Amino acid sequence: MTTLDKVNSGTRASTPVIGEMVGPYRIVRQLGQGTTGRVFEVEHTRIGRRAAMKIVHRYGVVPGILDRLFVEAKAVNLINHPHIVEITDILVPGGDQPDHALVMELLDGRSLADVLEKEGRLPPARYLPIMAQVCAGLAAVHRAGFVHRDLKPENVFLIERDGNRDFVKLLDFGLVKALRPDVGAATATIEGTFMGSPAYASPEQCAGKRVDERSDIYAVGVMLHELASGQLPFVSEHVADLLIKQINAPPPRLSGELLATEVGRAADAIIQACLLKDPAERSLSAAQLADMFGRLAAGDYAVAGGIRRRRLLRWKHRRRPAVVIAPVLALAAVAFFAVLRARATAPSADRDRPSVAAAAPGPSSVRAATAASESMPATPAPTDRHPDRAAAPAPKHAARTPPHLSKATTLDPYR
Repeated sequence: MTTLDKVNSGTRASTPVIGEMVGPYRIVRQLGQGTTGRVFEVEHTRIGRRAAMKIVHRYGVVPGILDRLFVEAKAVNLINHPHIVEITDILVPGGDQPDHALVMELLDGRSLADVLEKEGRLPPARYLPIMAQVCAGLAAVHRAGFVHRDLKPENVFLIERDGNRDFVKLLDFGLVKALRPDVGAATATIEGTFMGSPAYASPEQCAGKRVDERSDIYAVGVMLHELASGQLPFVSEHVADLLIKQINAPPPRLSGELLATEVGRAADAIIQACLLKDPAERSLSAAQLADMFGRLAAGDYAVAGGIRRRRLLRWKHRRRPAVVIAPVLALAAVAFFAVLRARATAPSADRDRPSVAAAAPGPSSVRAATAASESMPATPAPTDRHPDRAAAPAPKHAARTPPHLSKATTLDPYR
């Protein structure tokens, strides 16, 4: 049985090794691991050109992975933007090539995650131009009819180009979703499941609901908070708890030290606008954000005033209907507690019967955890609501991840 036969029969192919040939390319070294496979530096043996190659893992045992690979390749080429990594070829199994692979441009630099790990929070003069480029690339993604769904510092690569040491390239479109039918089949998605990185995922992503461009805008807000403060807005040692925080907990403000500056107040206004829980209220587009970050980098802080005025108008608009529906809510509350009282007086056999949520496993059942959280008021930790009142300021080089949860890990039921 050949390697290809083993893969197609459900057995994972052997991991590629240094010096091995993959089509016309020789593997030089491993660069990392993405959402759908390992990434290697390779060299074309005939023309001597070096490139990066993503070799898909577990092909044949992961439903929809092949469709997703082609959507990724097509998406990148349809977007065709300087801030998007280029994909130059796709290899299919045959002969000595056991797996599907994408051939991409080889980038010399480091990820934004590596920069944060080494340097901690970044000064505005550095993070504002970076975010302007991230949003410019993201705007091109959205214009082409796609959602990235996994935007995070690990997928933002910084290279040097034309004297700019922080030229941005967006990577890893393994979770890209096509929103328009004319750009290709949508990537496989299991209804009601979570796909993405918990620390950067939007509330609708965390709840397994339909996502669109506004989910990427939420991730922009998380990244901006991390770049400006050196800390994520929401952290937890458990995935389910982190997803619930993304759904329910109000976004924290930047520290008093940062809010004392014009640029800090402007950044905070953008963060609060991007981290709104209801996607319908996230009115800022990636193109608008790119323009705002560019203006802020040039010293124009007036953009924050426009964001605050827009949020105030939305708040006033929501206040009026709340008065109208208050009696309805009161009646609903009375009915709810009446049902609870009736259940409390039910026979013991009914009371002792475990509920579906209680019988479900803890961290692995996001649905059960979300249902439980919705039955009681959200009570985020004090540091989530009032970061300025913490007993001691966070160190500049504080660890970016809690000890039991790797925030960079992409959760994907197809992997």
